Order: sequence, then C-alpha cells, then structure tokens
Amino acid sequence: MGLVYALNASDYEPISYGDNYLYQQYDKLASFLLKNYGVEYKQILSKPVLNNGIVNWHADYDFELSRIGDLNKQTQLNIKKQYWELKNRLDNDIDTLEHSPLPEKKKWGAMLRQVFDDENNVILTDGNFWCLLWGWKFKNKSENYLAPEFINLIQPEPIADEVESEEKIVSENSEEDSVYVEPIETIETTTLEQEPLFVPNNESFEPVAKTKVSFWYKLKRFFRNFVYRYWGLLFFILLVLFIFCILQKCTKQDCNEVEELNRHLDSLNTEIENRCQ
Repeated sequence: MGLVYALNASDYEPISYGDNYLYQQYDKLASFLLKNYGVEYKQILSKPVLNNGIVNWHADYDFELSRIGDLNKQTQLNIKKQYWELKNRLDNDIDTLEHSPLPEKKKWGAMLRQVFDDENNVILTDGNFWCLLWGWKFKNKSENYLAPEFINLIQPEPIADEVESEEKIVSENSEEDSVYVEPIETIETTTLEQEPLFVPNNESFEPVAKTKVSFWYKLKRFFRNFVYRYWGLLFFILLVLFIFCILQKCTKQDCNEVEELNRHLDSLNTEIENRCQ
C-alpha cells in the first residue's frame, strides 16, 4: 500500500468507538467489506497509520492524491456520483443491520454508519482512482455535497422480493468467538443463479478521464505535505531566526559610554603623536 495523503492529527478529533477509536478498527472493516462486497469496496477505505502526531494514509495506489475540492468541477461531479452510489447501496444494508434483533449485527450497523458518514468523510482522488479518509471528525459535509437531482439519478435498484433481508450482509453462522463476520451467503431464487449480494458492476467504478495536474499544483501539494511532516523543525528555525534578529538589533544600538571612551582614546593618540614629533 502506498502513501497517498498525510495530515496533522491535532487538527481533528478522532471518533470514539466503544473503549477505542474508530480508526483502530480498520482491519475488521477491511475484512468485512472484502468478504461481503468484494475488493472494490475494500479499496475505498484508506488505511490510517498514526506516527508522531501525523496521520499517514495508505491505499492501493502508488501516488499522492488530492482532496476532491482541489480539482475541477466536472471531475468533482464524476467522483461524487461514484461516492454517493456506493454510499446509497451501503446505507440500505446498514439500515437492515441496525434493525436486526441480533446484537452482533447491530454493532456492525453502528460501526458502518460512523465510517460511511458524509459529514466525516474526505474524498481523495486524482480524477480516476478515489478513496476515503474516515475515523476523525472532519466536518466535511459541504465538500461532499451533491445536488439532489444527481443523487436521484443514482439511487440503487430495489432488490427482488424473494431476497430475505436478514441474509443481505452477514452469514447466519453466529459464532461468538469469531473475530470477523463470515462471508455473505449466496441467495437462491427461482430465476437467478446463486451470486454474492452487491457485487459492484463495472459502471459503478468506470474510470473517468485522468485530469492533467499542473506544475504549480504539484509544487503546492509538495509544500503542503512538507509542512505537515516537518512543522516542528520549521517552528524551531523561525524561533532561531527571531532570536538572531533581536540580538542583531541590540548590537547595532548606539552606546554613549563606548563613544566617550573612543573620543578619549583618539585624543590620547593625538597627544602622543604630537610629543613624538
């Protein structure tokens, strides 16, 4: 997994989950999404690694990504459509989990609701690949906003009545000591072969034309990441320069006693020269 973004952990408040933090549940979430939906959904969540006050975000991508708000309007629209299509599909299943009588399913519903919250999601993209920052209170609802007329066009199609709602996400195998939720059971109907639920179709993740990034934008992104990583060193350098400027100013101020001594020395030198002649 490659490093795609970095931010200062002190800038945002982490979201709590039980006695821990939500971002610490990445491995469980990744396993759940992979088993129940496929690798496309698992890749959507970037992996947070907290190190010395900096959150480094890793994803199945080899280059740094940008926040969606930094790209052009058409690219934002294309990526937001994909984000909201995925979110709407998951919201249907999250509702089912939250209303389940089984405590284990309720827990998964509550966790997924917090993870896929447009208030606390940040979309990273290069115009083609995209993934999410999550687990902190980003308060980013305005950047993720998509007009209702576009959301209505991407509502997921209803599922056949023959599908039992309780079989959508988790297996009926409810072993209490299992670390992860079992894979989704396939569904048997009179007209369709058995297939896992909610496997994303190709249209959902059809790449858009890659946006050409200008040199100045790359330069701006480089300095932004540099400041995130080395803000402590920069602060120290500024402090040293400030102290140096103060000392320089103090040494340049006129001192009357020194000037008087210099005048006496000049007069003595003059008198010595006169006597020596």
